Amino acid sequence: MSDKFLPVRVSTFRGDTKIKFNVYVKVAGRQVLFCREGDSFEGQRLERLRGKKLSRLFIPSEELPAYENYLAKNLKEAFAESDQQSLQTKLQIAHGLLQSATEDLMESPGDEILYMAMRVRVERFVKLFAREPSVLHFFLDLKNVDFSVAQHGVNVAALSLAIAHEVPAAEQRALQIVPMVIGALLHDIEHTYNNIDFSRPLDQLSKAEKALHKKHAMAGYERLNQYPHFDPLTLIVVSEHEENIDGSGPRGKHERELDLLSMVVAAANA
Repeated sequence: MSDKFLPVRVSTFRGDTKIKFNVYVKVAGRQVLFCREGDSFEGQRLERLRGKKLSRLFIPSEELPAYENYLAKNLKEAFAESDQQSLQTKLQIAHGLLQSATEDLMESPGDEILYMAMRVRVERFVKLFAREPSVLHFFLDLKNVDFSVAQHGVNVAALSLAIAHEVPAAEQRALQIVPMVIGALLHDIEHTYNNIDFSRPLDQLSKAEKALHKKHAMAGYERLNQYPHFDPLTLIVVSEHEENIDGSGPRGKHERELDLLSMVVAAANA
């Protein structure tokens, strides 16, 4: 085995299947074997990792093809229409795939390959949601133990889809549902850079944190607006998700000035 390791996201793993590669955790600067090839993560092991706010593990660089095959298999099983996997297993995998895609793109928004990977997952997720509305309950029941901005984005995306299905005018904009969902996933991207501690309620933030929070929607928009691969609606959703129809939001926009789909995401976020 080489001494080169590649980081992989905890959110990409599932507890019900054996892996075909070795996974390591970094302890005091050293790589320690955490899950051996042929073993499974099991649900409780994953929960402990998330409880420790550990977002990354490591694999030997030469085992990357096995990890990529693992991701491809998960993607196929999560969104397949067949009944080879239980619905709960599908939803667990789908949640992890969406969260990991959100984490990746929040960290590297300029990477168009990551953007396209997210778009493929979102397109399949929208179809899964149409077949299985119980997605919403499953996602919202998952505890966000480490106050993950990405997991919050996944929850807002699922709730946005549910609201859009109940609003005829939103349903009529079916071609824009995917950009809306991507905007919901990324709406709080700026919180991955401003280091606000969301383990406390908003009213308990410091004065400096409240100032950052007030600016985060437009700051997120400006961060994403540098890159041409983002759909204009995605940018609108990010910029308007904290606005209120009475004009009391950070930019003072009223209902007539807001995009309907950004209001859907704002409602879900609230």
